[in-house]
Amino acid sequence: MIGEYLENYTFSYLLNQALSKVPDTIDKREGSIIYDALAPACYELSEYYMNLRKILIDTFAETASEEYLDLRVAEQGIQRYQATYATKKGIFVNNLDLPALIPIGSRFSTVSDEEAVNYYVSEIYTDELGSPVAGAYKLVCEMIGTVGNNYVGDLIPITHINNLKTALMTDLIIPARDIETDEELRTRYFLAINEKPFGGNIAQYDQEIKTIEGVGEIQVYPVWDGGGTVKCSIIDAEYNAISSEFIDVIQNKVDPENVPGQGLGMAPIGHTVTITTPTEVDINISADITLLSGYELVQLQPEIEQVLYNYLLSLRKVWGIGNELNQYSLTVYLARITATILTVTGVANVTSTEINGMAEDLILEQTALIQELPQLGTVILNE
Repeated sequence: MIGEYLENYTFSYLLNQALSKVPDTIDKREGSIIYDALAPACYELSEYYMNLRKILIDTFAETASEEYLDLRVAEQGIQRYQATYATKKGIFVNNLDLPALIPIGSRFSTVSDEEAVNYYVSEIYTDELGSPVAGAYKLVCEMIGTVGNNYVGDLIPITHINNLKTALMTDLIIPARDIETDEELRTRYFLAINEKPFGGNIAQYDQEIKTIEGVGEIQVYPVWDGGGTVKCSIIDAEYNAISSEFIDVIQNKVDPENVPGQGLGMAPIGHTVTITTPTEVDINISADITLLSGYELVQLQPEIEQVLYNYLLSLRKVWGIGNELNQYSLTVYLARITATILTVTGVANVTSTEINGMAEDLILEQTALIQELPQLGTVILNE
């Protein structure tokens, strides 16, 4: 670890070193004049050494944190992704069971046993042709971050609206992201250093599209349908497949469909880009488990499902990372499923593990035609 040697310069070490320079003919015991004279200076020096170590750590991108990491990566033109606000679709019906007219800026709240999340109407929702959809509006979350992504269901009006019968939150249009963590920023920094983006290469597509709010990971397939064609398969900031509305948003920013290959978006002139998203595949898991004395299956089931979800999430986080030949692969390992269940306190043994009814690893397809993304399905545990 950088600067680890500076940890040796503690108060005790410095004081002992200072006292060793004092002749033994002088009283050096705690409380003596020379001891009390040296101790404050040694204490301050130990603080300086700790601060010096912190400065040394924050000098390098490998170990820097927070604002010091921001300053380091800024030298390469990279900035930390900030948290954003989710945009969702709302459907509104009036007392005549007709599409309702909702004033722009009207506020609504979720219906939940947990803390309510508020949204405001930002604009009328339009279809793929750009035509307004009656009774449909875009709602922007008032709370920053991914908290605004997940809710689907009834809305309660905060702003009074005459003759409103129902208000329903439906699709996620533009997913929000949380502020980029130090480790995420550090990883992106070293990828940018090691894979120089230039002239519409794979690295440039990866880096530029990730600057769009709500984008998480990308698979890039060049020349997938002939010369000049590029396919970008995208998942959102929470590592899930994206909505058709968000596909349209990204498509128009990268290479508008009505004028493909003209260089009117992010893509270079001559590149016809197709934006898509992977197919989500349910990972259904079954296993026989033996519990330690004092534990019940009904007690452990939620925790087991959570650790299995976390394992699949870890796979989705690396879904967009290819090898040196830009080939992507993703496998759900049977042994990892068993090992993951065994991490739960109270589980003594796991046998007969199956993934989607098969006692073998599940290889998810990652090609230009089909990309697959694992999602936790049913978890059946038998004692």
